[in-house]
Amino acid sequence: MNHLKSTMQAIVLQGYGGPEQFAAVELPVPVPQDGEVLVRLRATGVCYHDVMARQGHFPRTALPGVIGHEMAGEVAALGRRATDFAVGDRVAILMKDHCGHCRQCVRARDHLCENGSGLFGEATPGGYAEYVAVPASALVHIPAGVSYEQAAVVPCALGTAYHGLQKVAAVQPGEAVLITGASGGVGIHAVQVARMLGARTIAVTTSEAKRAFLVEHGADDVIVSPDLDFAAQARALTGGAGVDVVFNIVGQMAWAAALKGMALGARHVFVGNLNAAPVSLRPAHAILKEMSFLGTDGVTLAEVETLLELVRLGRLKPVVGGSLPLAEAARAHQMMESREACGRLVLTM
Repeated sequence: MNHLKSTMQAIVLQGYGGPEQFAAVELPVPVPQDGEVLVRLRATGVCYHDVMARQGHFPRTALPGVIGHEMAGEVAALGRRATDFAVGDRVAILMKDHCGHCRQCVRARDHLCENGSGLFGEATPGGYAEYVAVPASALVHIPAGVSYEQAAVVPCALGTAYHGLQKVAAVQPGEAVLITGASGGVGIHAVQVARMLGARTIAVTTSEAKRAFLVEHGADDVIVSPDLDFAAQARALTGGAGVDVVFNIVGQMAWAAALKGMALGARHVFVGNLNAAPVSLRPAHAILKEMSFLGTDGVTLAEVETLLELVRLGRLKPVVGGSLPLAEAARAHQMMESREACGRLVLTM
């Protein structure tokens, strides 16, 4: 590793709280251990999960630590027994590592690995830095023609939407899919994925200013609801029947309206929960209408490979709402919290 820098720039989360908790720090460049790869990062997506981690909602988040789980760059060095990659390869990094041999991994559910260390940027260092060392099993080659910024967005923002709609909700052509938080990083990709699956896409946003953005990216209908009381509009758009799938990215804040807007036999998929609050449900409501309430957490390696190919082919388009230099991570968080951004913000190095 003599040809590499010995130190790197990183944005370190010093404590839980506001964006002022970030500090620019010079850290040693990680040394890849057995089976690991050192990646020179070029782009890191800013997820709302990062905002909640900074606020202290996830106790696994190390302090002080480097957060961020949406990463892409090029291989800078290889640890012992790291195979299938070479220095200079362009790679995207999965949100989590996986062992490859536990009960979940052998069932091709590696995103639920029983032995992994969890989300990058929590217990292990993440992407708000120039370099990161990760297991080789967490890497996927980036196809030619796909940029680092696009690739960084694929595993989380696009992957969460794809896995949740295609695998968990099992969306069918002709179904009505309602997406809350539709203008955000996961939401705008869910609009694209639902449309690709042949569904009618109903996008919910709190801002009239975002209507055109949603239509541009595939929304068939847009409900503007600042107070997230959208049930009557959802039913009106579906002739009174209600929607077949709710893809709920904001969680508890949209729960009451989502429940009222669901059709008989509908599926509700929890994707996020922005205020970390619980929801209440009368069992009879689920029983009498035979509703399903599901959760989704991440994306498999095979799905990421599929999505990168779909991006290469132009079937899906990662929506990068803005690029900021790594040093402006705090500004990116402010933009996320103020709902200033559409699509996914990306930090570049």
